[in-house]
Amino acid sequence: MSSSKVKQSSTILNILIIAVGAIFLFRAIIDILTSFGVILPEVLGDWVTAVEGVAALGSQGIVSLVLAFWCIISGIAMFKEAEWAMGQALVVLSITIATGVEPIIGLILDPASFSWGDISGIINLVAFIVGVVGFIWLLITRRRYD
Repeated sequence: MSSSKVKQSSTILNILIIAVGAIFLFRAIIDILTSFGVILPEVLGDWVTAVEGVAALGSQGIVSLVLAFWCIISGIAMFKEAEWAMGQALVVLSITIATGVEPIIGLILDPASFSWGDISGIINLVAFIVGVVGFIWLLITRRRYD
């Protein structure tokens, strides 16, 4: 009997990890452009005001850029069922959970204070949800990477 068992990747999770990476890439670009004082379209005006204080520190855009890079790499590698990709995805997902803790606590404690117009807060909220679900899913299905 042939033991050529083919592993199937969790396509939805892989796509979600790549999508979160793309969202963080978008955020990084906006944060970095804002820190350099580049004038952005009026649609992003509220976000620019919200980001200016953090962008002045110079770290948020770089962290988002690094997180975006590793999200995209781990999502692509998970399609190939690379063993190292699961560990990397767990790290990336745990960081996305950490980025969303503050908006989630704010939303729970005072739902009226959460601004649905704040793109950065929504990105953190989406990243938090994907991070929690993805992290649990990877722990449940971890045997596929052995």
